[in-house]
This record gives sequence, C-alpha cells and structure tokens, in this order.
Amino acid sequence: MQGLAGKKILVTGASSGIGRSCVLRLAQQQASLILVGRNEQALRSIAVEPQPRICVCDLTDETRIKLLVAELKKELGTIEGCVLAAGAHDVRPRMMESPTSLQKIWAVNVQACLGFLGAALKSRLLARGGAVVLFSSVAVRAGGPGLVAYASSKGAIEAATRSLALELASQRIRVNAVAPGVAALASSSGGKSSRSSHSAAAGRTARSANSCASACSSRCSSVRVNEITRADRTAAAS
Repeated sequence: MQGLAGKKILVTGASSGIGRSCVLRLAQQQASLILVGRNEQALRSIAVEPQPRICVCDLTDETRIKLLVAELKKELGTIEGCVLAAGAHDVRPRMMESPTSLQKIWAVNVQACLGFLGAALKSRLLARGGAVVLFSSVAVRAGGPGLVAYASSKGAIEAATRSLALELASQRIRVNAVAPGVAALASSSGGKSSRSSHSAAAGRTARSANSCASACSSRCSSVRVNEITRADRTAAAS
C-alpha cells in the first residue's frame, strides 16, 4: 500500500486494542501520527517511527475536545485522516443494565466519536480530500446475548457513516467504517479466552488495522466511500 507516507493521521483510542493495532499498521506506512487517548503512559509506550504526537484527552468531555481541536488546528493546520477507534464494550443482559450503564456505552461509542468529528469538521482541521474511519461491529447484524447496548451503539455508527459520506462528499472527504468481529473486541478489552480464540481475535484485529490503513489511503477513494468493511471475513458489504 502506498500513499500514506507523511500524511497526518489522528487516531483516537490509540493506547490499546484495535486503536493501537491501527497505529502500528499506519506507522508501517510512514504516516505522521497524532495519538489520542486517556492513558498517557500507554500512549508513550508505543514505539513507532516517525515519533507520534501524544494527546491525552477524555473524548466524553466536550470542553476538552474543543481545546484539543483548537490546539491541533493552531499547530498543524490540517490533518489528512481521522481514525475514530475509541470505544467501550460491555457484555450485560438488558435486564441487568441501568440507564447509567447504557448511557456510558453510548457516550463513548457514539457521542465522543461524533462529537470529536464534529469539532474537527467545524474547525476545518480535517483537510478537503481527507479520510474518516469509524468502527462498527459484526454484532450490529449478528446480534448476541448481552450485546444490546453495544450493538445498538454500533448500529448508530453505521447509520452515521452512511449519512456522513453523503454530507461530506462535496469536500471529497471519504467516510468508511470497519466492523471487527466480537472475538477481536473481547481480546482487546482484556477478556479471558482460549489460545485458539485469542489467535482468531488477533487475526480479526490485524484485518481491522489493515482495513483502516486501506480506507485512509487516497488510492482507495474510488471504491471506499460509505462502505462497512466486515473484518471477520474477507468480503466487504456496503
């Protein structure tokens, strides 16, 4: 893959899980990375070249989002890519969920994601002709016990992806989503798993990172617009 060398790409949720995997894959393509997360120590432990910019920020805090975006706009001008990988995953039957636990999942998976993107667009931090990559889940279509809050929040992300692709088409900004398998999510959240399931999760995580890097590349502009890439298999579905 070519086309990412020197491109300024921001990754949220960069300190762990799929976000961290995306960072490593993008760094292999020599992208100039801006890493956003809540755990500064974990962010600084990522050893990649070129050296990334580290931004510690809680994306559920609207005020901190505005300050971060203003700072990046002042120092960088524009960025070419925005990978919104921050997310929360909790397996809990609906009857055991409270309004608070439901809101927590939606606050991270939907409000923080779209809140940051909105601020980046309003400030014109994201350059014309740039790329946005969001993360859905195969759970949106497959469902599963205990996944009501999570799957519904990711369904909202898929809907947002399609609308954003149309909304931003005039600016030539590509908007796509990657849908990792549930096993990859369990692994990235530190859940217990067998060796075989861990291997499968690692494979899905790697495919998610590859799909992310591909969607960031301008060479994919003709085919990757308003696409939901299912990372649990090789085929993609719009």
